[in-house]
Amino acid sequence: MPGNPCATNGETVPLGNGFISCINFKWEPVTSASGNTSAGFGTTTQSLVTTTWAYLSVINSGNGLGNVADATLVQTPSGDIRVYFKNGNDSGGNLTGFDNFIHSAISKDAGKTWTIESGVRMQVTSPVEVLPKTGGGYQAWGWSHSPGKDYMYYAESSDGLTFTEISVAGLDVNKCLTTAGVAFGPLGDPAIVKLADGTWLLHAQGFGIGNTGTNFARWACVATSPDGKTWTPVQSRSYGGTIDVATNPTIYMNKSGKVEWMWPSGRGVETRIGDGTTYGEAITYPQAGDPERLDLADGTELFAMGGFDPRGGGAIIFAKRFSNSYVITSVSGGPPTGGSPNRLLTWSVKGASESQITVQNFCLNKNVKNISGATVTMTTAGGIVTVVSADPANEHSCVGVLVGSEKIIG
Repeated sequence: MPGNPCATNGETVPLGNGFISCINFKWEPVTSASGNTSAGFGTTTQSLVTTTWAYLSVINSGNGLGNVADATLVQTPSGDIRVYFKNGNDSGGNLTGFDNFIHSAISKDAGKTWTIESGVRMQVTSPVEVLPKTGGGYQAWGWSHSPGKDYMYYAESSDGLTFTEISVAGLDVNKCLTTAGVAFGPLGDPAIVKLADGTWLLHAQGFGIGNTGTNFARWACVATSPDGKTWTPVQSRSYGGTIDVATNPTIYMNKSGKVEWMWPSGRGVETRIGDGTTYGEAITYPQAGDPERLDLADGTELFAMGGFDPRGGGAIIFAKRFSNSYVITSVSGGPPTGGSPNRLLTWSVKGASESQITVQNFCLNKNVKNISGATVTMTTAGGIVTVVSADPANEHSCVGVLVGSEKIIG
């Protein structure tokens, strides 16, 4: 029963219509992801994430690439998928000498494999958003730099390969304000959609305040536009602060004409669906950075996410929506000696056997049990598999469980 002592941290067992998990050697109820979960760094909590994404592939840093990050996806008229990404330097990943510009890769098999395309797509050092342009071609937004200020970069392309910058009024980042009226620019990757009424909506992470210390408290700016070129921030819709906007949020107009709002936080990728102003209850997807969505013409739903490991640099991980009956409970808290919670990760899995579960470091593209100094242990009790991954060198979020032949990510 909840509150009673237990012997094995991370163990999860059914109780009534839900589950209880052993947290700090005491049974605690597992909170549904659609409720108010509160998993955060430096604390020991549990959350039942929605395990709807099946692993497809990964683009890793190195092998001729810099630190790959900040994906944006489009489907070409021929049905291929193109991903644009920043090809950056990162001293933490020992990756230097790269141009920090936007590059691209193409997939001809719905995201299962990728071919890096030669050349630079855009000579801009920020992440970008790329969307199909009405009437054909593509349009892109990002941030460029001039002495003393950042300004909105806007470009168009007829083929998705060669982009031409066009001067626009853009967005004054100094007008992105917290609820207390404090400017929090500069801004990160802009996420943009065109709404059903023809107006445009933008979300972008700010890192001018709340970007230091152990307790980050970053904000996101929300802006509107009549044409996608002249933007007005809406202070009343700024969000974050007490709940950190951990990496770039995204908004995406899905195949049903609904806006998906993905907010990366310490508890996972909080996802709400609505009309761009009003949203439903949150769905929590596994923790990841820089989420990105794309619905293909055939109905396939793709999800891209980022991660980082200083031993290998960044990664862009691709998955597709896949219905399944697994229940994966993530228990985060980190090692008892302190340090990053990513050094000690625990999951409980219902509906699969130990032989059907692996723990993958996507940034290193390795099974964690094959990483020097790391261990993976599994125990089964009452039909629940408890998975514990210990890697003293794992400082960042780039590790997940893959469950079943479908490789459901948890």
